Amino acid sequence: MLIVCIISIYTSNIAKAGGDNHPSGARSAALGHASVALGDIWSTFNNQAGLASLTRSEWAFYSENRFLMKELGYGAMAYALPVSAGTFAFSASYFGFSAYNDSKLGLAYARNFGDNLSFGVQFDYMMSRQGEPYGNRNFMTFEAGILAKASPKLTLGAHIYNPLSVKYAGYNNEKTPVILRLGASYVLSDKIRLLAETEKGLYSDPTLNAGIEYTAAKWIVLRGGLSSGPSTVSFGGGFIFGNFTIDVSSSYHTILGYSPQFSLSYRF
Repeated sequence: MLIVCIISIYTSNIAKAGGDNHPSGARSAALGHASVALGDIWSTFNNQAGLASLTRSEWAFYSENRFLMKELGYGAMAYALPVSAGTFAFSASYFGFSAYNDSKLGLAYARNFGDNLSFGVQFDYMMSRQGEPYGNRNFMTFEAGILAKASPKLTLGAHIYNPLSVKYAGYNNEKTPVILRLGASYVLSDKIRLLAETEKGLYSDPTLNAGIEYTAAKWIVLRGGLSSGPSTVSFGGGFIFGNFTIDVSSSYHTILGYSPQFSLSYRF
């Protein structure tokens, strides 16, 4: 019963419905998920246009223990392969537990158009497993994003998930949410980056996310962030060891507590 109550609080706060899009990567989590204007391996989930900035193939894995409850566990992986014609990427994720879970498989492509513009698109296969009376649901959708350099220091990003509002279930004509994200990344100095974005679901109130990234040394980056949906603070760091990058973070919700995150990536 306690698990059901907590999941109800969680879903009502952040409008998680079946087939929703989960942001990924401990870097994004530490920045309050203000990551739509960033380019890294986790752009496979956050804005596929960012994949065009990759110059080497890369594997990445992510794990999140939401509110320290295994029933709200989330895991993801991604692989990106840059080629002369652009960047191809594959991703997979899993959220939930045996009585309720969402899985996602994605195939993405991104490329640059000149020096200041990039575009990415991803086709998704979604699988949702639920208890009675809802049953299981499988469907396909897509998402797309764009990044534009307004100046050497300012990058603007936009991303849309499920623009066709694919039908999720016959019950009550339920549809998968359409989610639009708009944001910016501003390089204040060679050590400080500021990020901000807003996210709006078709049937939910807009949320605001903001983050700051500080390069403390060549191998360490410190991060902090805020989000209004739900109201959380977040913090973390990134550590670079040769071809490996380790990112750790945690967000804190005033009612539900801490959600630690961890991601690991390797560049070939």
